[in-house]
Amino acid sequence: MKIKTINAWRGLMAVVVVTFHSGVSCLWNLTYSGVEFFFMSSAFLLAMRHPFARFTASEYKDFVVSHALRLYPLNWLALALLLCLALSLHTAVVDWTNVSLTALLLQSWSPVHDMHYGINPVAWFMSVLLFCYLVFPLLCSWIGRWRLRHKALLSIALMVALAVILVPLSPEGREAVFVNPAAHIVDFVLGITLLHLYQVLRGRWPRVGFATATLVEASMVVSLAAAVAASVLTTWFKPWEDVLLWLLPQGGILLAMAWLDGQEGLLGRLLLWRPLQWLGDISFEVFMLQFVAFLVFNYLISPVAGHFGWLIYDHKNWCVWLVLLPLAWLVNRFFTRPIAAQINQIKK
Repeated sequence: MKIKTINAWRGLMAVVVVTFHSGVSCLWNLTYSGVEFFFMSSAFLLAMRHPFARFTASEYKDFVVSHALRLYPLNWLALALLLCLALSLHTAVVDWTNVSLTALLLQSWSPVHDMHYGINPVAWFMSVLLFCYLVFPLLCSWIGRWRLRHKALLSIALMVALAVILVPLSPEGREAVFVNPAAHIVDFVLGITLLHLYQVLRGRWPRVGFATATLVEASMVVSLAAAVAASVLTTWFKPWEDVLLWLLPQGGILLAMAWLDGQEGLLGRLLLWRPLQWLGDISFEVFMLQFVAFLVFNYLISPVAGHFGWLIYDHKNWCVWLVLLPLAWLVNRFFTRPIAAQINQIKK
């Protein structure tokens, strides 16, 4: 099932992540919260499509294999492109251990900081997703039949535990926890809990007027803006930002968009705009191929532009989109979608 407003919001969050990596450091908080949205929405939509009250060994294998096959090909393509560019454009020293771990999507388990990122700095995201896919059927079957209040209590307990672990850590230590796959079990439990809450809301209030929907959407976005502002303007919430400033506001946005699906307010209708839907459709490719686009822009386009007097080197935050969007669309159209079609055909 595809919820169009969630799809568009994921596209916008991908834009935020790329812009942050382009050097716009003021987007740090929104970037991290956007990554949390990707994980929570993945759990939410997976639980909607695959309730997994019970499952057989064959069903578990089919689920894990089919979802792993959605990750590895794109990961390998991005890795191969980066290796080719790095070796051909400048004298890069390749850490083949890191390349091997990244190819297997195991790099985020390493305690070594450089191993988390390596050749493709954003591939840690795929490593986390792979682990979450492995545990999702087990997690869903375990808590899927719980009452909502019990799921909520588990979510709160996990968020408190995560906050307690993070509070005494240095920024480097917090970053190491953030990229560790086990830490994102919290996101998946919260996503499953939000699905249950969504089902309750849709059961009790199946119809919502335009004004009410607009008010709900606005309140959720304002809560995210307030959380980001609180993080920037004060240090009071700093130790608890992973929970209070990232998980809860984005969780609220996810819940609101799902609840108001088909009866959107003003923000929801803006998110239904076709270019934003297109951006959401290629958001995964945008996320994974951004560093490919950075290299192409800085080593192939900027020198040529500079030769003609256009000094745009390292102005990646705007100009890189001229490379990244066409590249992401081409990969989505001629690589990702055909592979997905083959996977679906095999499953049938």
